[in-house]
Amino acid sequence: MAATFRRCARMPALAALTALALAATLSCSGPEPQNVPKVTGEFGSRPDVAMPSYPPPKEARMKVLKDGDGALTRKGQVVVTDVDMRIWESGRELMDTYRLEQPTTAVLDGQHVSRTWDQALLNRKAGSRVMLVSPATHGFGPHGMAPAQVKPSDHMVLVFDVIGGYDPKQQAAGASSTPAGDGFPGVTVAPGQEPVLSGWGPAPKKLADRTLVAGKGPRVKAGQSVVLQYTGLEWGKKDPFNSTYRRSGPNGFVMKDEAMLPGWYPSLLGKPVGSRLLITVPAGQRPGFTHTKGALAAPKNKPTAYVVDVVDARNR
Repeated sequence: MAATFRRCARMPALAALTALALAATLSCSGPEPQNVPKVTGEFGSRPDVAMPSYPPPKEARMKVLKDGDGALTRKGQVVVTDVDMRIWESGRELMDTYRLEQPTTAVLDGQHVSRTWDQALLNRKAGSRVMLVSPATHGFGPHGMAPAQVKPSDHMVLVFDVIGGYDPKQQAAGASSTPAGDGFPGVTVAPGQEPVLSGWGPAPKKLADRTLVAGKGPRVKAGQSVVLQYTGLEWGKKDPFNSTYRRSGPNGFVMKDEAMLPGWYPSLLGKPVGSRLLITVPAGQRPGFTHTKGALAAPKNKPTAYVVDVVDARNR
């Protein structure tokens, strides 16, 4: 049975009945409950979570620890978020995107994440920090499943730092076709579709990037969380080895060289949000590279090309 939530704000009788009928209420009325963890730390940094000496709550509890200043997330979007997830009873960590320097993407379509994640992340402002305490069987997966190696009787504590909500096919707005030239392949991008590269020339000998669409947003800075829609191909190949278009949609990254694929950091640094870039990376740009701490991989010692749309950037 889905976890139940009760909103803190007062509701008209009909709205309250509707909420009960949907089994989507949050237990948060009355005094602050004592059996919830204490969370400290700043948005974008790994939270310090102190468990109380009380038993875990029987129902899911949710608390907005910091209200952000960005746009609200909406149903049907993907939410890019950092998350710290651990077990109440043992304190064992299940996920920590802060140490991995790789935010995760949650799809708010009712099919990919649990109802409790939907409730915690839906209608949240970008820049918000939200805590969720939930029975393990309600805290992960779309069908009330506990994560692997977690007992159904366990409880989970999750702290989300919401970077933002984005449409799954969100792209830079601008020219759809750029011809090959100056060592770059040609790029064609249909609205909402994966870019197609053609007219491959000799493999690049040095890192280079070409601006296909000039964005008008703020410039990307070192250390920020940056949200990208991208496709990556080994040089001369037809099919991508990685593409957000073939997964859930825009993904989040930390603007640090070692947290990104070879060539990305110097190419993205200083580019305006809303830009589309073609990045060509020579073999051996980062000798021996196979994957980042967050498991982002690229063909080893092979020349590559990326079409990257800079969807958003937010300070951590």
